Amino acid sequence: NICSDCLSQLANSKRPLLSLANNMWVGEVPFELKILSLPEVILVSRYLAAAYVVKLYPKKRSAKWMSGDQLTSALRGNVASYYLKTEDVASMVDEGYLPPRSTVLAATIAVTFIGQNNISLRALKTMFTVERLKVANALRWLIANNKFYAHIKISEANLQSLPMNGVPVEILSTTKWASDADVGAGEYEGYVPHNDDVSSDDGLDDVEGEMMDPGTT
Repeated sequence: NICSDCLSQLANSKRPLLSLANNMWVGEVPFELKILSLPEVILVSRYLAAAYVVKLYPKKRSAKWMSGDQLTSALRGNVASYYLKTEDVASMVDEGYLPPRSTVLAATIAVTFIGQNNISLRALKTMFTVERLKVANALRWLIANNKFYAHIKISEANLQSLPMNGVPVEILSTTKWASDADVGAGEYEGYVPHNDDVSSDDGLDDVEGEMMDPGTT
């Protein structure tokens, strides 16, 4: 199968812009980067171009209680990404050093649970956990293997401020519950497929939004 754009370029004896032969293959994602959670990806990124608003819903709208082993499998949701005014987070970034101060997470990630307010904060652990060692290992790999990170130094102070293995307080501080069923239903209808067999990961849709002030997350 080939898309119409590539087919048109081939018909004109041109190499398709998005073809692997046009240096579009970046290779396998290394293990150190593949295992990172969303907040961990933000912590190893040189540039912060987007803020993420995550909305989570029970798969069954009538659900009133979830056991511990259902916290992730019983949820679905969507992620809205907003352009971030990078000058507004510049004060949280130390030029030439990574990770940035953990306060950047409060400016780039917000979580809302829609539905019954008995959804436990334990649901955050599988999706938004930060492990200090994983962040350190990812940065070491990037510095050793990516030319755009060659000059980067690891900020031990910022690294030590991260959890050993847990959800950062900066994310917990932006987590909200919305119990308005009508609001939840509207969001649910707009973004989330109705197949109850869909996992929480498969139910996440990426939606591009407008410019966002990090102070409003």
